[in-house]
Amino acid sequence: MQKSEVGKQRSEARNDISFWLLPLGLCLFFFFPAHVFASEAAPVIASSQDEIPLTAAATDEQHATLEEVAPQETQEKNGQNVGSEEDQAVQGPNDLAAETSDDENEDGEIAYDVPVVVNDKVEFFIRYFQTTGRRHFEKWLARSKKYLPMLKDIFRQNDLPEDLAYLPLIESGFNPNAKSRARAVGMWQFMQWTGKKYGLKIDFWVDERRDPEKATWAAANYLKDLYGIFTSWYLAAASYNAGEGRILRAMKKHKTDDFWLVAKQKRALKRETRDYIPKYIAALIIAKEPAKYGFADIEYQPQMAYEKVSIPVATDLRVIAKACECSLDDIRKLNPQLLRWFTPPTESPYEIKLPKEKAAVFHTNFAMIPPQERLTFLVHKLKKGETLSLIAKKYGAPLDSILYLNKIKNARQVRAGSKIVVPVRPKKMATPETVSSPQRG
Repeated sequence: MQKSEVGKQRSEARNDISFWLLPLGLCLFFFFPAHVFASEAAPVIASSQDEIPLTAAATDEQHATLEEVAPQETQEKNGQNVGSEEDQAVQGPNDLAAETSDDENEDGEIAYDVPVVVNDKVEFFIRYFQTTGRRHFEKWLARSKKYLPMLKDIFRQNDLPEDLAYLPLIESGFNPNAKSRARAVGMWQFMQWTGKKYGLKIDFWVDERRDPEKATWAAANYLKDLYGIFTSWYLAAASYNAGEGRILRAMKKHKTDDFWLVAKQKRALKRETRDYIPKYIAALIIAKEPAKYGFADIEYQPQMAYEKVSIPVATDLRVIAKACECSLDDIRKLNPQLLRWFTPPTESPYEIKLPKEKAAVFHTNFAMIPPQERLTFLVHKLKKGETLSLIAKKYGAPLDSILYLNKIKNARQVRAGSKIVVPVRPKKMATPETVSSPQRG
């Protein structure tokens, strides 16, 4: 009887405790935020598997097609090397820093028109650019303002996201003269076959992969085609780096159209391609808010301002610079596509870029220069039995100069039919038979 009474008292005590615990638990559930009980915090912008489509073009991000394409030559550019240009000092003041950024919306918040995901990989590359890669990234940022307005305008005209204009940050550091070990060339790192496919002229005289404007039009068309295949900007950009064939095979093998899932497969893609998207996102985020990430003292190069003029015949660039009343270096920087020291001897006038403020004075001065004084180089096509020594003697040109201008290391290895650039005096100007037209293609 005594034990029964004790058990009854214990049961009543437990009921009293339950009576108070239930309301207390309900209070905690309703009045405290749910994330207090979560085991992990949410990522900064999105999870590593969820892209945020910020434009209508990206809303079908997860519906990439698996249509096969012929990968005759991919756009692989492994081994990019732009170090030779990275030691040059930045030029000019920050002419654009005080202007309102196009990257801000009406509320002053940074806007993106491509999907942005911040995960461990992206955060890794943000830290990398802030530390180990800081020296180079500062120079890339300094060059970016020189070209970004033009690049954004071209993408806008093609109805493409303007944020794609930031891709050259990781392609070439906005260096139009960049050349990789795989022989990808220019700001957009085009391989020769791909460049020609998208309308870039590459021959003895010019390499339009180095032309920032023409190469950007080609890149815009290429990216538009890639998006048509993948309907995902991540996959389109990755295939710009590795080639669409490689990306399509990786997607088919692993049965997914999610870039982040494909990138986890180390054997499916090379490391450069797996890192390409997180590296691009990191560079884009920093470039939009450089001061926030510790890049507050960048001396941006001024925006390019040029005017195009037509040159009727092959003309020495030094003559053009003199008529323009500017330096030869100014002409070379605006026209990095020119491989020789003169404009190409084409059948039609050649369009060249001049400093905008010098265009009027150029037209006045150039009209006063006699045609025979406009070219101090000619192109000689070697005939059978001719040697470079004979050519040098014929035109009164130093042999060393001929070797230098043609990048020839061994004069004995030059074959008949080769085109040789020869420096000449005005009285020995080339005849129409001597200057041959460049080959098509």
